[in-house]
Amino acid sequence: MSLQTLHIEFEPSEGALLRLIGLIERRGYDVARLHLPSSAGGDVNLDLGVRPRDANRDIRILQRQIRRLVGVRRVLGELEIQQQKNGG
Repeated sequence: MSLQTLHIEFEPSEGALLRLIGLIERRGYDVARLHLPSSAGGDVNLDLGVRPRDANRDIRILQRQIRRLVGVRRVLGELEIQQQKNGG
């Protein structure tokens, strides 16, 4: 299965990272890479490499589920990340 990247911005609160990782694993994905780049302001930026456990998993559904978590401000998939890098 292919590795897919998600960029997640969320409020730093107790247990926020555990809730996020738990949701990802319960939805049938494995966390293969985790990067916490430094961020300005109060929010936490998290870059995750996730791998679906089977081919039937749709990353867009996972993104919607992550957006519903309390404190999550923004979730970007690979296409949105590339668009931001290219200025559009």
